[in-house]
Amino acid sequence: MKKGQILEGTVERVDFPNKGRVRIPGEDREVTVKNAIPGQKVQVCVNKIRAGRAQGRLLEVLAPSPLEIP
Repeated sequence: MKKGQILEGTVERVDFPNKGRVRIPGEDREVTVKNAIPGQKVQVCVNKIRAGRAQGRLLEVLAPSPLEIP
């Protein structure tokens, strides 16, 4: 995982306040993004990598979550 890399993954859980933890298949780290709902399949851009954690920006929601209200 490198800064600026675009990845796809699924939001596993949300930490307070509204920071989603995205699990990337094949990677040992999770990427933290804002405004994500558990169960969404998303595309993220990695902005910052620090001590085993990565932060990113939500680019696109590829598949909606069953928890979303239409």
